[in-house]
Amino acid sequence: MKSMTRIPPVDEASGVIDELQAFYLAKADGEGWVYTSVLRQLVNRLYRERDYLAKRTAEGRKTAYDYAVDRDQKALAWAIRAIVRHMPPEIKAEPEPPKPPRKPSRRLSAAERERYKGVPSWNGKPKRDWDGPDVPDLAPGRKLRARAVDEQAGG
Repeated sequence: MKSMTRIPPVDEASGVIDELQAFYLAKADGEGWVYTSVLRQLVNRLYRERDYLAKRTAEGRKTAYDYAVDRDQKALAWAIRAIVRHMPPEIKAEPEPPKPPRKPSRRLSAAERERYKGVPSWNGKPKRDWDGPDVPDLAPGRKLRARAVDEQAGG
């Protein structure tokens, strides 16, 4: 796991408007995220969600989540434009940190290839060296909106 810098306090003047944003901001700072890596990730998200919505439309499926994704797309496009317009050139010029070397892939032996022939490669386990998303503990009395709705529904 990458190091995480100290979580900044919520302070709108310094650009931190929420505890959840502060948590992920500390993680991003600890991992060395810079303008180019942030911009690339945001644009990738735009394309990923566009593809998701296109797939859902082709399937004839539409839920409230699709509507929320569409609104998120608009907000994300607006935020990308603001970042590009208002980021100082010296911040834009910061180089990305070098990526860590990739671990060598483990090749299957001939016997393993034969044994797994016709079986999907997904094994139901998370990506190697990834234990799932790292989410913050919520302050006492605070619940994620989805968890609160589930509890009200008796789930």
